[in-house]
Amino acid sequence: MFETPAHGLLDLLGAPTLVHLPGHQDPPIFFSTLLHGNETSGWEAMCEVFGSALRDGEPLGRSVVIFIGNVYAAAAGVRSLPGQMDFNRIWRGEHEHSALVEQVMAYLNQQPLFAALDIHNNTGRNPHYSVVTEITPHTTGLAYLFSDKAVLVEEPDSVITRAVQHLCPSSTVEVGPVNDVQSTLRTADLLRRYLELETVPTNGADHLTMHRALARVHVVDGASFDFADEADAQRLMDDDLVLTAGMEAVNFHPVAAGTEFGFTRKPLHSTLQVLDPQHRDVTAQFLEEVHGDVSLRRAVIPAMYTTDHDVIRQDCLCYFMEEI
Repeated sequence: MFETPAHGLLDLLGAPTLVHLPGHQDPPIFFSTLLHGNETSGWEAMCEVFGSALRDGEPLGRSVVIFIGNVYAAAAGVRSLPGQMDFNRIWRGEHEHSALVEQVMAYLNQQPLFAALDIHNNTGRNPHYSVVTEITPHTTGLAYLFSDKAVLVEEPDSVITRAVQHLCPSSTVEVGPVNDVQSTLRTADLLRRYLELETVPTNGADHLTMHRALARVHVVDGASFDFADEADAQRLMDDDLVLTAGMEAVNFHPVAAGTEFGFTRKPLHSTLQVLDPQHRDVTAQFLEEVHGDVSLRRAVIPAMYTTDHDVIRQDCLCYFMEEI
């Protein structure tokens, strides 16, 4: 199995799959990968680390349980298939994938877990960083194993990291761009360090630069949009919203109030919406529009700002953060 590339897993497995590999120590670590089908660095690193151990006949340092997620999208080389739910948004509520979630959680609930790690490639130009859904000594310790940058995200509440946090300390890592060999090497190194842990570390808080996600920014459904460094007349005629492409370059950097964010041909509420962790519309707190020019009303730290149209439609344009 660990010789199979991500796009071949559907033919091999037929569906999302749990794999339990024994190791020298228990309880096992829970790893999840390919929740987004085109984010393959996690699987490539597992092929390197676990495949090598199995070929050599060497037990792992610790037992692991692996959830191999959206093999359908992986076969097509896309984040999610058209009309398909994001596999990192299925871990709460009733929907088409509820039976899958119940099966996974039933298995995980049957046994103690040491720690949990969800592996993703970055969306947009960001540094590599960790994401936690709660701040505890153990979650910050796990986050610092990977990076000195971490983000506390309280919404959406349907991610896999939150679903397992009652079972063990959990975190997510954003390991770098897709198709970058360094992303795979970075992930493989992290997997090896997890497998060597005797206890879950607790020494991260004093070393991390921790951010809190204040809000998610969405392009309103049905609004046409594009990106430009300088909004030219033709684009303004063609699109409801023209966004500032250069914002992607300042992910994880403070951006002052008054900074240009884009241009809208329609009322702001028809093209952009900013939601806080309680899903309340807080657009007016963060953005203002004057004669179509949209700018930041307050200073923020953007994260995960992306120019990928599919990601924006399926998830969001970016997050607005503050440093804790």
